[in-house]
Amino acid sequence: MQQRQIEKLQPIELSPLPDNPLVSVLVPNYNYAKYIGKTIESALGQTYPHFELIICDDGSTDNSCEVIETYVQKDSRVSLIRKENGGIATALNRVYEECQGQIVCLLDSDDLWLSNKLQKVVEAFKSKPKCGFVVHNVIQIDGQGNFIKSTPMFEGLASGWMAPYALANGGFVDNIPPASALSFRREVTDLIFPLNPAMARNTDSLIYRIAPFITEIGSVPEVLNKFRLHGGNSMSGRMLTADVIEKFQVCAKLVHQEQKKFLQNFYGTEIADQLTSQKLNIAFCHECYLLARLKGLPKAECREAHRQLVTHPEFNTFFNWFKPHRWLVQWYLPDALFSMFFNQVYGSSYLKKFVKWLMWKKPFAYPVSG
Repeated sequence: MQQRQIEKLQPIELSPLPDNPLVSVLVPNYNYAKYIGKTIESALGQTYPHFELIICDDGSTDNSCEVIETYVQKDSRVSLIRKENGGIATALNRVYEECQGQIVCLLDSDDLWLSNKLQKVVEAFKSKPKCGFVVHNVIQIDGQGNFIKSTPMFEGLASGWMAPYALANGGFVDNIPPASALSFRREVTDLIFPLNPAMARNTDSLIYRIAPFITEIGSVPEVLNKFRLHGGNSMSGRMLTADVIEKFQVCAKLVHQEQKKFLQNFYGTEIADQLTSQKLNIAFCHECYLLARLKGLPKAECREAHRQLVTHPEFNTFFNWFKPHRWLVQWYLPDALFSMFFNQVYGSSYLKKFVKWLMWKKPFAYPVSG
């Protein structure tokens, strides 16, 4: 266990990795029998063989455990932990108790890894000995495994010592991919686990928003993960609503509280007090404005939310003119126009479906490696 940092905000020192480090792959599962088999196969097909795959089934009511058990019988690297349903944070806490690796990787039970994922991650940690957190790019697929977009999810990834930026940006570090693209040195995760069980959704954000306060981030630009979007997960492409935004903000506020608690315990009051409000983050401002309009709050409140958004110093970077979101938020649109444009950008309008169909009719190559 690392000792508390008491002098200043700085990354922890990491011990040298062995030549052939053990990688612990942590997989929480709940009712994903439809996908878990392919997910396990993507892990077992890795070119880097020295890993353990620990799956915690969080009280599934489908035949997930039966599917998982077939792989437990085939490969000694796979193990299954069964528990009563308690949420993803409790499942991750349980698998973390059992893991032994010097490197810890997260894998959602509906995602797929490319075969060179672990090899690239291990190489990144070895080539960047000061980095205790490695991320890589991902590409989106749907429930049937078809590519949703022809390009990687991120144009650029977070990299380096981002703690000062996170303190000034409401605790946010931009351009960090979802769970299955996150890998950590054991010294880092020992400072983050156990996770707060109250984090019922988007639990990976609780991990990747604390890690930048502990260590430098190393990035691998290649796509090493197929990130599945479907009706059963929280990041599916369903229509954005006020209820969805509010749920995300509840999670974001809980994460912010956990960040504050970590900073207080690890660095002390002086550093913890430097953590700024989430309202200074451009993405959070965007959500606040959309929520105000969707809930029909008084015009004065909506206009103030709009002012905070468009005057944010990162507004032009976050909303470039090539993004349709810019046309929705650039001006304070009348209610009727706002509703129409909102449905085009975030809804499931006929026009949106037609444009998507046209895009799919054009051939393209998928920029994935491996």
